[in-house]
Amino acid sequence: MNRLKERASARSLREVMRHMRRIINAAAVVAALGVSAAAGAQSQRTLDVTAYGVSVRAGVALPLDSTLTDLAPTLIALGIEYQLNRPLLRGGETYFALDYWAKNLRFEKGTVLPLTINQRVYLNNESLRRNYYFFGLGVAFINVTSSDTAIAVRGGFGTELGPNTFAEIGGTLSDRAGGARANALTLQIGYRF
Repeated sequence: MNRLKERASARSLREVMRHMRRIINAAAVVAALGVSAAAGAQSQRTLDVTAYGVSVRAGVALPLDSTLTDLAPTLIALGIEYQLNRPLLRGGETYFALDYWAKNLRFEKGTVLPLTINQRVYLNNESLRRNYYFFGLGVAFINVTSSDTAIAVRGGFGTELGPNTFAEIGGTLSDRAGGARANALTLQIGYRF
């Protein structure tokens, strides 16, 4: 009987301690929110959330590898770029590019994600409609029959269609990994922020 009482009191003590921890955690969260709100109210600066140096691209990828072609003759091609403040090579712009090629928008078997560092070189700087070529080096995350990575190279040509829009034709080549090669031609329209 004493053991039952001891167990019951130990169990109720644990429940009380859990309840106390929840109250203390809730009070700490409320206090942190109050302090951050008070600190934010004293600042006169506003947060600038404008995306500078970011570009997005969308279009199609035409696979050159037979395993990728078996998935679909054309793949969805999406890309995002981030331009560095200082170029690595003079006379152009250096940027990171992450692309996504797949037969649909689900991250499943049959996807390729090239991640490259690139250099963009303009051919005519004075024109309102500048033309350029680009080249890059990186890795391709290939997930066709299995998941693996391979070294990838990228290159192509582009033209500015307006102050923020552009069109590109590019090509990517890689070693075999994950059951395929990230070899494809891409046709994309993009927007630079």
